[in-house]
Amino acid sequence: MRTALRTALATVALVGTATASIVSAHAASAATSPGPAGSSACVAATTIPSVFGGGMKVRLVSSADHGASATLLDAKGHAVATVNQSRPTDLADGLKITGVLSAKPVFGQRSQGGTTPWQSTPFPALTADCTLHGTLSRTLRLDARTTAQIFKVSADHHQARVFQDGKLVRFLDAHSLAGAALFGNRTLVLDPVGGTVSWTGAETAVSPRLGRYKLANGAIVKLVQRNGVYGAQLTTSHGTFPVSYAKGRPVVLQDNVTLVVLGADGTLSNHIYSKSVQKTPVYLGA
Repeated sequence: MRTALRTALATVALVGTATASIVSAHAASAATSPGPAGSSACVAATTIPSVFGGGMKVRLVSSADHGASATLLDAKGHAVATVNQSRPTDLADGLKITGVLSAKPVFGQRSQGGTTPWQSTPFPALTADCTLHGTLSRTLRLDARTTAQIFKVSADHHQARVFQDGKLVRFLDAHSLAGAALFGNRTLVLDPVGGTVSWTGAETAVSPRLGRYKLANGAIVKLVQRNGVYGAQLTTSHGTFPVSYAKGRPVVLQDNVTLVVLGADGTLSNHIYSKSVQKTPVYLGA
């Protein structure tokens, strides 16, 4: 019989991670059909005229994963200067961002220094599930370079921000379904009630081959693509579950002790709760 587990797993202690109870979410995520990434990628962008004139423009980008950034472009579209979370103010080029990691960053530009007033423009807004709403509940140290801040929105809605070397690199939103992030060789999964699981390795290469992959416990993951969007189908001893598609953001597939994360670029990462060492999925063919 095909079974979609909805109950949370028992709390599991993992070396180098917080204890976790990740909610299985096959039935809900399976209803998601493929389509353009759109706002689900948690990026919004617009282009505005530059105060310097002469055909120059400024490209404004809001990203839940990296914060706000603004790039000054010349008349041919070549980048002249950029401000972002690493450098939010560039007085020499008359650029600055106020609240670079906030929910409502503002871009400022001016053509002269001194007391010349700044011309302000709000960055394009992100969708609600791509915007930080919660209050900080705890901070996890994942490794020497990486920390994750966990935010509570409500009892069954949590969010997280991942920082590497002090810079924001990923944003997770877990509301009804678990959220996930892949960065470097690490994967982080956050469940709606705030539980986390993190592991290193055990992921396929970027732009992997379509077809079937075998996990360390014998489970099978089939990687597919439709309308330019990657999808994954999990088969375990409980049966074969519907395809879940990663439309701009990673999706989580889980059954019993098997946890799989599919990235929007087709990367597969897996964690088997009964295994002390995680292994990369083995490609079986189309």
